[in-house]
Amino acid sequence: MRITLLPHALERMERFGITEDEARAVLEGPDSEGEANLGRLWSQKRIGQRRIRVVYNRGVDEAVVVTVMLRRRGGGRS
Repeated sequence: MRITLLPHALERMERFGITEDEARAVLEGPDSEGEANLGRLWSQKRIGQRRIRVVYNRGVDEAVVVTVMLRRRGGGRS
């Protein structure tokens, strides 16, 4: 699967110290998944002590990553 990172996602990844490999790991082997706003999807995975959530649009062979965030305990927004 090809992964395209939009500028907003890249900014958020830099802000939170999330690597491209970590974002890919979330998409390829999530602990949980769901539907987001505007017809988007999200995948989430615990990597080390962090829960990383990736919000994306899904194509046939591509995921276009819109944003990336860290999730807090209890499901609070980051």
